[in-house]
Amino acid sequence: MCIRDRLDTICVIWDIEKEAVTTQLVAHDKEVFDIAFGHDSFTFATAGGDGSVRQFDTRNYDNCIIIYESQYQAPFIRLAWNRVNPNYLATFTADSCVVTIIDLRYPMQPFVELAGHIDSVNAIAWSPNSGYVFVAR
Repeated sequence: MCIRDRLDTICVIWDIEKEAVTTQLVAHDKEVFDIAFGHDSFTFATAGGDGSVRQFDTRNYDNCIIIYESQYQAPFIRLAWNRVNPNYLATFTADSCVVTIIDLRYPMQPFVELAGHIDSVNAIAWSPNSGYVFVAR
């Protein structure tokens, strides 16, 4: 499976083996800027221009969960799922020097905010074997 955003509100889900689109879904009220797969083949999350991070399940596209919203509706640009602990998701908003770690067991509130950056963050990635998150600015 492959999911692609179109820089509008829609995510396009492809079945690679069939080389065909299986679903197109409206994921946000504004642009979709990033997509990350979860710990299984069914779960993915999206970062949106509407200031929300949402979680989806490919077995039921009718429901999505808003797992976090920015305080001032700033657009979320990137997100990354922790492969060691699938409860943690890292994200940041446009022109922000803060990376927010979300614990999916307690949505809608930051688990921790990493605010030690001088300039705006432009990339994040989790270490594949530990709980470290790496930030590029």
